Amino acid sequence: MQTLQIIMKSLIVKTTFILFVVFSFLACHPAMSQKSQILTFKANTVVETALLTIKPGKEKQFSEDYFSQAIKFAPTYGARPIGSFALVDRKLGNAPAQMLVFFEWESLEKKRAFEKDLDFLKIVNIRNDALSFLTTGYFRVEQDISYTFVEGNTYEFTALWLDPNNAPKLQEYFEKVGPIATNPKVGFQPIAQLQGLGVEDRTYHPSLIFLSEWKRGTKGRDYALNHKDYKAVLPLRTAAAPYIDMFLIAPMIQ
Repeated sequence: MQTLQIIMKSLIVKTTFILFVVFSFLACHPAMSQKSQILTFKANTVVETALLTIKPGKEKQFSEDYFSQAIKFAPTYGARPIGSFALVDRKLGNAPAQMLVFFEWESLEKKRAFEKDLDFLKIVNIRNDALSFLTTGYFRVEQDISYTFVEGNTYEFTALWLDPNNAPKLQEYFEKVGPIATNPKVGFQPIAQLQGLGVEDRTYHPSLIFLSEWKRGTKGRDYALNHKDYKAVLPLRTAAAPYIDMFLIAPMIQ
């Protein structure tokens, strides 16, 4: 476990340079007619990530009877909603989720205190009854990250479970995939990298999560994934991360 943590720490430093310096060549100004929203991930906080599916006909029960009630007292425990996304297309993995939600907590201790609050206990079963699927995990970011999400743009969520014996191959993969990602026909833009905290009382435990945007949309993504050089280096990622959840997602902008 300690060896994996050392490898992941090295990956965070190295891949941050590769992803945020080498890849961030492209600037984008959203069209005025499109809705947009700035989402912020803060360092020194706990980022709860939830994948969920609401039962048909239970949308009001979840949003009004549970969530709108929970949000009234959750800030007392240092809680802040970060953002929500609809899962548009599942590319890898088997999680039967329709939504992705990020929520900030001041600390694990505060989140656990929230879950013991009598007001929460009164409504948690309303939530459980409204959902057919729910899995959650705790993560963190190394530095504050703010990014503008635009309605209609193409975003990707990727969660990787690393194999400790092959984790260094992920670094090699990033280095070799760089020239493809920076191709103007691709328009790949990294947004955030989250590291799993490995908290055992949760159910979602990827080692790393990446959020990214395909500035050229699905056309740019398809170009990259069908490129012969990408196909040549893909086995490195597969060896490093034997299981991956990968979804195309759409921001749910208020």
